[in-house]
Amino acid sequence: KMVYEQFAQLYDELMDTSLYAKWATYVTDHMPVSGSILELGCGSGQLGIQLAQKGYNVTGLDVSIDMLTLAQQRQQEMGVHFPLIQRDMTDLSGFDHFSAVISFNDSFCYLRQPADLRAVLKQSYYALRAGGVLMFDVHSVQKMESFANYSYHGEVNGQLLVWDSYAGEEPLSCKHDIRIFLQREDGLYERYDECHYERTYPIAVYQELLAEAGFVDVEVTGDFLPSLLPEADRWFFKAVKKG
Repeated sequence: KMVYEQFAQLYDELMDTSLYAKWATYVTDHMPVSGSILELGCGSGQLGIQLAQKGYNVTGLDVSIDMLTLAQQRQQEMGVHFPLIQRDMTDLSGFDHFSAVISFNDSFCYLRQPADLRAVLKQSYYALRAGGVLMFDVHSVQKMESFANYSYHGEVNGQLLVWDSYAGEEPLSCKHDIRIFLQREDGLYERYDECHYERTYPIAVYQELLAEAGFVDVEVTGDFLPSLLPEADRWFFKAVKKG
């Protein structure tokens, strides 16, 4: 489960914001603008805002109250408003009849156990209307393995960030140890520690779990391209709820 806590304060500065437009284009390429969208792991709400501006009826869901607070601030700044709900994505009870359920920026990689991924896929199926689509992305096996040697020590928007990643305990997983030093008004720094755990699976596992949940017409692409290349860092999945 992903809880950003103090990390939320630097989230937008750490993100490559150009990705939001690419995710938005991916969505518009795969569903009519008139549709309703449930975004799982909506984070700071930037993607939801872009989709709402395009005419979609958006609902954002995230487990982190800090990220939802940031999302609400972004909505106020942009003059865009849609529901923001604090909820674990493994429980979508009460949600139904959406045209699409989406989850990008590798949010599904925070589902540490296969049982959690299975639960989210089944819950997403029930939250969709007949013919609705599920769209999500995850780290590829290649990308996950590269995190075993990742390290960043530097300054982000005047704040100090120390980020070290290691191979995790489970296969195809990684652990991100993040230390943030936020400068106070008196000039001193206050330290916050975060630990994030991510995991991915071979494509065949995602396909099997999607089929088990009832989805059909599963399409797999990579890195915002219309095809899947072996060197892709990010896999995209699109699946349809049977009509």
